[in-house]
Amino acid sequence: MMNEEEYLKSKVGNRNPFTVPEGYFEQLAQQVMDRIPATTQELKPAPKKTVFKQLRPWLYAAACVCVGVFTAGVLFNSQNDNSKELEQMATLEQENINYYSDNYIDEEADYAMFDNQEIYACLLADM
Repeated sequence: MMNEEEYLKSKVGNRNPFTVPEGYFEQLAQQVMDRIPATTQELKPAPKKTVFKQLRPWLYAAACVCVGVFTAGVLFNSQNDNSKELEQMATLEQENINYYSDNYIDEEADYAMFDNQEIYACLLADM
């Protein structure tokens, strides 16, 4: 690091390559003040608000309400569809249980070769 600094100082020296015109900083303050408007009358008037800009918050609010109503409608409708489907499934399951419960017991009793007397004995033994 030191070698690089020494090398640069030997080549360039201590002179500053940047120059400023004579009296630049004395004139700078006056030039800046001249560019600033003296009164507020010289300022540009603020642009007038259009009807759309005045109604913009109300339009945003209306859009949010529409999105909320649409979302609530979709959710409510899907819950109704789900409840109808669940009701239909429960009815089918109940029908299947009734169908299979009677047939299932008879088929199992035949398969196990139980007669009524043995079934009654098993039921009484559990008590």
